[in-house]
Amino acid sequence: MKPDRILPGQTAVSRTHLANRWGVSPRTIDAWRKRGNLPAFVVSGRLIRFDLPACEEWMGKFRHDAKWETERSAS
Repeated sequence: MKPDRILPGQTAVSRTHLANRWGVSPRTIDAWRKRGNLPAFVVSGRLIRFDLPACEEWMGKFRHDAKWETERSAS
């Protein structure tokens, strides 16, 4: 499988790209999308893309609230 590349100025990415970027399974991305957590949109038919800046903002909420990060920074 070819790696999923982002072109300059591109903000819509595939679930495979997000999964690789965040180190999770594509099925995890699907589960988050189905729960309404990730801002996804359908391009055509079954082709689903994700707005990368919006997804990064969503993931950032968890990174800042992670207990292990707070404990490590307090040390």
